[in-house]
Amino acid sequence: MSNTIPVTIDFSGGAEFLVKAKAQKVQIPADSTLRDVLKFVRDNLVTDVNRINMLLNDDASEVAHGVITLINDTDTGLLSEYDTVIEAGDTITFVSTLHGG
Repeated sequence: MSNTIPVTIDFSGGAEFLVKAKAQKVQIPADSTLRDVLKFVRDNLVTDVNRINMLLNDDASEVAHGVITLINDTDTGLLSEYDTVIEAGDTITFVSTLHGG
């Protein structure tokens, strides 16, 4: 039995400029929640640490205001939000709704 599961993490709406690539297939620990994924993103995927606050709050326990989070195209507000358990094959999407002008 594996201790990790495969997931895809996708960034759009400007959030992709803070990470290594727009969509990434990664392995995360089995039984991870969305909150665990946020910490994984902070520790492993973010490249622009000076602007991380555009994606995550200070301790990476929640997304920043203006960021929509989806799991398999379903808004996490309709699920268990940050306590949603991530399953193998899930796609977690972060969409920034804030745009400069």
